[in-house]
Amino acid sequence: MLRSRLPAFAAAGLMAFSLASCGTVQVPAGPAATDPLCADIVLQAPPQVLGMDRVETSSQGTAAWGEGENTVVMRCGVTPPGPTTDICTTLEDGGGIQIDWIVRELEDDVFLYTTYGREPAIDVSVPMSAAPDQPSGAALDLAQVIDQNIEATDHCVGPGDAPGS
Repeated sequence: MLRSRLPAFAAAGLMAFSLASCGTVQVPAGPAATDPLCADIVLQAPPQVLGMDRVETSSQGTAAWGEGENTVVMRCGVTPPGPTTDICTTLEDGGGIQIDWIVRELEDDVFLYTTYGREPAIDVSVPMSAAPDQPSGAALDLAQVIDQNIEATDHCVGPGDAPGS
């Protein structure tokens, strides 16, 4: 398993979502969440991810599926990743759509997928408990809406290579 430490403020901000009493997932918005492309992506996001139903979120540019600790969260308008030594991988959805993702495993058993080479950038947090066998399934469920709205301008260097190195 790959492990990476995000700066404390970034991990704390991302993982600061929770369920409110009305069932709304509290999610911090990304810095570019007001980008019109984010509105398109949120409106076109699928009704289900990993077989879990979509739920309401508190912030612009966000979407979520599931409940409790099994909630998958998508944030559009996050800071695009620059050169990194983290794993960059290309995932194909089975229909020919390919999206490059930086993949990190956070300390609290959550996988964080961040689009690489697309702006605005999108991150998807997937608790291990929501998809113990294939957490990348959440990223794959979102591939079509991402590809239809945000053009790739850069790609992973190669299988398992660090982009920008």
